[in-house]
Amino acid sequence: MPTQNTREKLLDVAQDLIQRRGLNAMSFQDLSDSVGIRKASVHHHFSSKAEMVDALLARYLEQFDELLTPILSSRATGKTMLRRYCDLFVKTLDLAGNDKGCLCGMLMAELLSLDESGQKKVRDFLHSNSSAVESILTRGAQDGSLKSNPSNKVTARMVLATLEGGLLVARCDGGPKHLSDIASRLIQLLAA
Repeated sequence: MPTQNTREKLLDVAQDLIQRRGLNAMSFQDLSDSVGIRKASVHHHFSSKAEMVDALLARYLEQFDELLTPILSSRATGKTMLRRYCDLFVKTLDLAGNDKGCLCGMLMAELLSLDESGQKKVRDFLHSNSSAVESILTRGAQDGSLKSNPSNKVTARMVLATLEGGLLVARCDGGPKHLSDIASRLIQLLAA
C-alpha cells in the first residue's frame, strides 16, 4: 500500500475512533490493528499522538469548511441556511451506528489532553463556526426569516453549544431524530 494511502487510512480510522470513543480511549495499537500494520509503522507516519491529532484536525477543519461554504454562499433565507447548518450535525450522528460525535466536539471534552496546537485548532473550529452562525443569524434578521437580535454573537455561541451538546445527548439517547427535533425547536425559537 502506498505511504500516502496508509497515512490517510490511519487518519480515517483515528477520526472514526475519536468520534466514537474519544481521544483518550484510542491508541496507536488500535490504529495498527485496524489498518493491519505494525505499531512501529504507525509511528513512521506520526511520531506522536499529538502530531496525528494535529494532522487530523487540519484535515477536519478543511473538510468542515467545504461543507459550510455552500451554505454560507447560498441565496437561501437565513432560516433555511440555519437548518442546513444544523443538518451537518444531524448527518454526523446519522452515520452508521448513530454513535459519532463531532470530532471537534469530542476533542473539546478532552481539551486538556491536547497540546497547544491541537487546542488552538479546536478553538479555531469553535470561533469560525460561531462566526458562521452569526452571519447566518444576521442574514436571517435582514431577510425577515429570523428574529432580529442585538446579541447575535452570543446567540451564535448558544446555537453551536446546543448543537454540540444536543449531538452528545442524542448520541446517548434518541439518535438522529432526537437531534433533528432539538434543531427544529431551536430554529422555531429563533424564527421571526
